[in-house]
Amino acid sequence: MTGLFARYCQSLSPALRRYYRASLWPSLLFLGLAALHEWATHQAGLVLPLRIAIALAPVLAMAWMFAAYLRFLRDCDELERRIELGALAWAAGIVLHAAMAALFLLDAGLADWSGRHVAASLGLLLVVSYALIRGWLHRRYA
Repeated sequence: MTGLFARYCQSLSPALRRYYRASLWPSLLFLGLAALHEWATHQAGLVLPLRIAIALAPVLAMAWMFAAYLRFLRDCDELERRIELGALAWAAGIVLHAAMAALFLLDAGLADWSGRHVAASLGLLLVVSYALIRGWLHRRYA
C-alpha cells in the first residue's frame, strides 16, 4: 500500500504537491469547525450571535482552501490548468442541471424532498462529479 501511495505522490506535479500541502491546515480547520457546528446545533442555550458565528465559521475555512486552489491554478502548467478548469466546468454544469431539475420537480409537486437533503445532495454531487471528471481527464490527457 505504501508503494502505491509513494508512486501516486511521485506522479503529482510540483504545483499539485504544493496545493496539497497548502490545503492541509485549512482542511483540518474545516473539519474541526464542522464538528463544532454539529455540536453547537444541539446546544439550545447558545446566544444567537454565537450560533451564527459557529454556523458560518466552516465557510471561512473553505474560503482559505479556495484561495489555496486559486494559487494552485495560477502555478500549474497549461495542460493541468485545462484539466482543472474542464473538471470545474463539467461539475458546475452537472450540478446546475441537477438543481434546476430538483427545483422543477419540487415546484410541480412531484417530489417531497427537504431543503437540507437537496442542498446536501447537490454538494455531494459537485464533489463527486468533479473528482470523477478530473480523474477521467487526467487519464485522457496523460
